[in-house]
Amino acid sequence: MLVRSLNMNDAHIYCTTEQFAQEFNGVNEMYLKYFKIFGIDKYVMRFSTHDPSRLTGDNAKFVNEPELWKKTEDLVRQTLIDSKISYVEVPNEAAFYGPKIDVQVWSVIGREFTLATNQVDFAVPRRMGLVYRDKDNTEKTPLCIHRAPLGTHERFIGFLIEHYAGNFPLWLAPEQVRVLTIGEDESLVNYAKGIVQELRANMVRAEGDYTNDKINGKIQRAEQAKVHTMLVGGPRDLAANAVSVRVHGKGSLGAKPKGEVVEDLLAAIRERRS
Repeated sequence: MLVRSLNMNDAHIYCTTEQFAQEFNGVNEMYLKYFKIFGIDKYVMRFSTHDPSRLTGDNAKFVNEPELWKKTEDLVRQTLIDSKISYVEVPNEAAFYGPKIDVQVWSVIGREFTLATNQVDFAVPRRMGLVYRDKDNTEKTPLCIHRAPLGTHERFIGFLIEHYAGNFPLWLAPEQVRVLTIGEDESLVNYAKGIVQELRANMVRAEGDYTNDKINGKIQRAEQAKVHTMLVGGPRDLAANAVSVRVHGKGSLGAKPKGEVVEDLLAAIRERRS
C-alpha cells in the first residue's frame, strides 16, 4: 500500500440544490456497481458530519456556515435514506468544507481503510465566486460534489492483490492464459503458438511455454505464477485440433475442441466470470 506516487480519478460535479439528490445518489450507485464488478461484498458507507461547537474559535475545524452545514447534511442523509443504501453516521469527521461519505472496506487480513469518497463542498464554489442564474432569475451559488471512485489507483491495486490473494478471476488476471506443450515437436509448438496468437488477437493476455521440460514442471510453474487458465497441447490434441484445459486451483477440466475453448474464454472475460 506504500507507493511513490498516487493517481486518482477525481471529479468535481457542480449542481443546483434541486439536482443534488440525483447527482449524489448517482455517484453512490456508481460505487456500488464497481464493488459488484470486483466482488467486494463487505463495505460500509460512513456518513461524516460536523460538530456545531467547532465552527468558530481557537478550536474551529469546519467552515463557519451553520445553515449550509444543516442543509447539506440533511440532503445527504435524505438521499441515503431514499436510495435505501445502508450507512452509519459519524459526527465530527466531516471534511472542513462539507459533509462526506467514506466507503470503508476490509482487506483479507481485517485491516479497514477508505476505498472511495463522495464529498459535498459548499465552501469552494463560494470562494471562487461561482454563480448560476436560477429559474426565478436570481443568482445563486452552486453546490459541489467531489467524487473519487476506488480511491487512488495504486492503493486499489494493492487492495485487490490482498483481496484475491493473487488468485485473480480470469478477466482481471495479469496473465490470463498460458499454453503448454507436451514436448517440443515443431508442429506441436507451431500449433501452440497459433493458439497464443489467436488469443492475443482478441486482447487476451496469453503466453506460451514451449520448452522441452516435463509437462508436470510446466504446470507447476504456471500454478506458482497463479496463471488462471492453462491450455495443454500434446500429439493427440494436435491431431484432434483440441486442448486440455486446466484452471488454477481446480485442476484438469479435460480435453475440448480448440475453437470451443477459445470462444468460451472470450465469453468468460467479456462477462467477467470468476
